[in-house]
Amino acid sequence: MLIDRIDHVVLPVLDLAAASEPFERLGLKLTPPSRHRGQGTENRAFFAGSRSSQFYVELLAVHDEQEAVAAGRIEYLEAARRGQALNRVVFGTSDLAKVHAALQQAGVESAPYAVMNDSGEKVCEVLPFAAELLGIRAAAIQYEGDLDARFERRRAGGLLGHDFPLKRLDHLAALAPDLEATERGWTQILGVPVHGEIRGRGIVIRQMKVGDAILELLAPEAADSPMRQRPPGLSSMCAFEVPNLDESVKLARERGFTPSEPATGILPGTRTATIPAGELSGMGLQLLEYV
Repeated sequence: MLIDRIDHVVLPVLDLAAASEPFERLGLKLTPPSRHRGQGTENRAFFAGSRSSQFYVELLAVHDEQEAVAAGRIEYLEAARRGQALNRVVFGTSDLAKVHAALQQAGVESAPYAVMNDSGEKVCEVLPFAAELLGIRAAAIQYEGDLDARFERRRAGGLLGHDFPLKRLDHLAALAPDLEATERGWTQILGVPVHGEIRGRGIVIRQMKVGDAILELLAPEAADSPMRQRPPGLSSMCAFEVPNLDESVKLARERGFTPSEPATGILPGTRTATIPAGELSGMGLQLLEYV
């Protein structure tokens, strides 16, 4: 398998400070605002997971439109203006060159680019994927330096000390317009095997496991499935495991959110509740407990 983990998702926003507020009110610790040199973008992020499965949500805004246009990053401003919500999934890899070679061999054109911080230091290299390859807007990333050291710096900086009990990313979901063709992009090019399949409530879920998290490929189970009314691509929802769903829902309500009532999840052995996307700057937050 050429990718090791689901590293992060990108949530384009128009106003970084305003978009950060509900996440902080929920009790999540966000990084200070940081700018990307030469990209015209700035971000904040919150992290969840362990040393081997760390994942983050990146709130990304354009602070310099002219610079963003020159760097080819204007898509994030356009996505924020459309209210597109989650825009991209980024997968971690220890060998970006091998991923690039596999894409080229499959006839998929792409070119990596470097991301520099505001001090001019190289943070990582990113290799975008064509949306048609995996059924979602995606990319692969390889960081400079040791991942364990990055984890320790975040822990020492208090970035994992949330006042809300997110354990780890459990899954993301995307509606695949052609489930079989999309699966081939995952299995034949990136080497990600199908972890399982679930059917129910008019939905077929094909599970692609990357690290200890899942990306669910969704498709309608029948011609009259309500799923057919949904647009293809990435769902603007992240599902995080929590240790106690009822307590998590209570805490969210005390902080001004309106999560749904806890209910049996479509995944076997789970209970779920969801904080609506409109209350978290366009990203739904599903709280999931294994029972």
